[in-house]
Amino acid sequence: MRSEFVDPDVPEALRIRVLAASFDELTRWGLERFSVATMCARHGIDESVVARYWQGGRRLALDALLSWSEELLDPPDTGSLRTDLQALAAAVVRQVNTELGRSLMRAMVVDDRAAFTDDTRMELWKQRFNATRVITDRAADRGELRVGVDPLAAMQLIIAPLNIRALYTCEPIEDAYWQSIADLTWHAIKA
Repeated sequence: MRSEFVDPDVPEALRIRVLAASFDELTRWGLERFSVATMCARHGIDESVVARYWQGGRRLALDALLSWSEELLDPPDTGSLRTDLQALAAAVVRQVNTELGRSLMRAMVVDDRAAFTDDTRMELWKQRFNATRVITDRAADRGELRVGVDPLAAMQLIIAPLNIRALYTCEPIEDAYWQSIADLTWHAIKA
């Protein structure tokens, strides 16, 4: 999947190489100290190529983070709210139960020394929320969603506990935990 933050003409092999370097830098330094110049020097990438296809570090960081979030940007459509929530929870866990996932989650923690404005993080979360909101929208259309449920709060009910577990522990999130979170969320928002 190509995000809106990269030139569509970037050669795929180059994008893969630059994204791998970006992941390395983001996990090493977070957004606070992410530097295109440093990344390019460390990974032997021509800085002008990054400028040409990404127009700078913020867009490159967003492209990398959205690439990492790709599975979440294509939300499940199982035909029922309960199984959509289970599938979403499982996707979040697959994402954060990796060394890269944990490192990138930690890189997204807000710090006042950010290399980019705080809207970089908000842009990532906005894109992820807009993609997952379709779960509650479809559930409402099917009559499965309780009237008055805030779609953002509903998605936070399921995603926040999984992200917190990933941020503050080194242990993998087990199936029983994410299934419990999905079930609790379903009970909280179902019609």
